[in-house]
Amino acid sequence: MNTILLVDDDQYVIDGLLKHVPWDDMGVEVIGTASNGVEALAKFHELKPDILITDVYMPEMDGFQLTEEIHAVDSSLPIIILSGYDDYANARKAVKSGIHHFLLKPPSISEIVFVVREVVEQLNQTQERDELLASYLQQQDVLQRSMRDVFLRNLLTTRYRAEELSQQRIVFMGLPEHATVQVLSLILVRSGELNMKQERDWQLLRFGTGNIIRETLDKRLVEHDITAQVISYSDKEFDIIFLHTGQGQGEAQGQMQQQDLGQVEDKPQGEARENTKGETQTNGSTAEWNQPFIREVSAEIVENVLKFMKISLLCGLGTPYTEGYHRIIDSFLESHTAVEIAEMNELNRIYTFEESDMDSTPAEQSLNMPLESLRKLHDAIFQKHLLQTRDLWVVLKGEIPVGAIPLPVLRGVYAGVISSLWTAWFATLPSEESEPGLEELLLSLSQCQSVGQLTEWMDMQVSRLISQLTEAFQGKKSHALVDRVIKDYIEKCYHQAISLEEIALSLHVNRNYLSQLFKRITGEPFVTYLNKYRIEKAKEQILTGKYMIYEISEMVGFQNSTYFSQVFKSITGYSPSEFIH
Repeated sequence: MNTILLVDDDQYVIDGLLKHVPWDDMGVEVIGTASNGVEALAKFHELKPDILITDVYMPEMDGFQLTEEIHAVDSSLPIIILSGYDDYANARKAVKSGIHHFLLKPPSISEIVFVVREVVEQLNQTQERDELLASYLQQQDVLQRSMRDVFLRNLLTTRYRAEELSQQRIVFMGLPEHATVQVLSLILVRSGELNMKQERDWQLLRFGTGNIIRETLDKRLVEHDITAQVISYSDKEFDIIFLHTGQGQGEAQGQMQQQDLGQVEDKPQGEARENTKGETQTNGSTAEWNQPFIREVSAEIVENVLKFMKISLLCGLGTPYTEGYHRIIDSFLESHTAVEIAEMNELNRIYTFEESDMDSTPAEQSLNMPLESLRKLHDAIFQKHLLQTRDLWVVLKGEIPVGAIPLPVLRGVYAGVISSLWTAWFATLPSEESEPGLEELLLSLSQCQSVGQLTEWMDMQVSRLISQLTEAFQGKKSHALVDRVIKDYIEKCYHQAISLEEIALSLHVNRNYLSQLFKRITGEPFVTYLNKYRIEKAKEQILTGKYMIYEISEMVGFQNSTYFSQVFKSITGYSPSEFIH
């Protein structure tokens, strides 16, 4: 409902307006009255009416002065002038003051209603137009975000020529028309405890990680001419596309810069080139691109994700390209090459594509590794051959040439072996608080300061893990685990709807492993054992004579009495009613 303020120094006029004009029928509420312009101005600021009716001639401040003061604050407020004189000069002054409604006293009720209805209709049209515009802008914003995501995601995987990308479309999406581009790839490491989390929990962690990435970027880039678009590329990967909106963009401009730098011959793309000042530029990167700042922001993202989400990352940073959006795919592919370096070295550290092109890269250094023995060891781990795994580790350890492999490379290789053991074997077994998790093991591994110390630590951990696995599959742990299932779940919760999958989840073990273990130790599948125990409890209740068959069925965990009778007869050879007699 629209609101109106009535202003007149004649109380008789005010009373008449209040009493005789059908305000409710017009959808208007009178929220106040005033007897002069000064009082009216104060109430305007306090009540903020949608419409104002005012007399012209009033003490202290007349209607035109009041209009001028109000329109200085809100030029769109509709004001209706009441004048006691048939004065053409007043009418002309009203029009010049932005007043479009002028009534002579005493106006008839029909005149007032006609004018007020016209004003209300104009207000409603304005409101509808504003709401429509706001809705359009909101939808446009959603459309722009969606188009940006699809556009940039496509550029990560599809190669285009510059002329194939519409500049008009780029501008419509809210992207800078020209930009230097660079891609940072972040791969979430889902291992150990994270692998045991339900999918819903993992998606929540992933969602939180995305929020932290965006919040960090918003905070750090706000005062720079660099923007960033975050692409959720897969279930474990986020790609950040940095866009530098400074000058020096575009192929033509880049060519002009090359001429200015005194380059007299073409260089293959991706090859380092030197300008007249002796500064090296690579892959079309521009001196205006603040690479140290990009690395600083990237490192802060990794730090925040590790701090708040407890998730480790593999991080690769591609090369910046001045030529524009069609070079995003090049920087993206380079970022993934850098991720491969990270896999052989350290988690939670930014690796750049340039590091893969150094004379002494981890990939080249790893050629000294006995790769065939390493492959056989990983195969044995994932095929769950314990004795073969132990023997192959001894072989691998003996074949590694002393001093020929740098410590970072060896760390990466050994971290892969530990992770494989944990993922394929140990993560399926019940965890104990006294035993270190995978993240703790990898942290301990990274703290080894020499090849000898690292190999000694690795030998101890492999032997420990394999021994624990052997005991778990062949020794007391297996029996203890099955005993726990029987005593803590079957005997205590037989009257509830329980399943082996829920029990395995509660015990942090693999469901198939628990099923095989239970049958091997008890000689019966889990469901058969549970049903037999339930039937024994049912027989005890039947012999009391206190309950009906359907009541006993529910008491021992069967929700369907017909199914209960079938199971009862299959186990005892009698139906429940026959057993009673």
